[in-house]
Amino acid sequence: MRDVVDLFALTVPDAGKGSGEKGIKDAELSGRHALAGFKRLVAGLPAQADTQVQWFLRGEGTVAGRRFINVQAQAQVTLECQRCLQPFVLPLQVDNRLEVVRRQSDLEGDDDEIERIVGSARFDVLDLIEDELILSLPSVPKHDVCPSVPGVSESSDEPEDEARRPSPFAALKRLKKDS
Repeated sequence: MRDVVDLFALTVPDAGKGSGEKGIKDAELSGRHALAGFKRLVAGLPAQADTQVQWFLRGEGTVAGRRFINVQAQAQVTLECQRCLQPFVLPLQVDNRLEVVRRQSDLEGDDDEIERIVGSARFDVLDLIEDELILSLPSVPKHDVCPSVPGVSESSDEPEDEARRPSPFAALKRLKKDS
């Protein structure tokens, strides 16, 4: 079963009684879910280990009526390195702050620094977590340092013939000295 919440209840503005002077009342949700349950995330990826995604949401509302949700998630995803084509495990870390708005027309605001989502009374939290994890995947996954691949020389990418051939700029250098 998916975790469905009322995002507006999670981000209720407080009338100055909450956690401080700003008039913010925080509400929190957290959980764990099998990585395999995020079908869109693992589609097209190598076989995944039987791991869990840990997630955390904190809603906050301001006295000005703005509503925010802080999204955090951690996962270990197996990807294929685009340099050596070997699988490797990449730790994903999501830490994002989103403004929750009521209407599609409210998505375009004055502040381009903050991302916005349309909230609802029946909001699927795991879809949000999956979206954030997908956005955190690298466009070109690769090792920091690829392990050595058998049969491939690490010393030079050039064929031996090109390594022995003189540089075409050497002739120019001689001409420059002669003038």
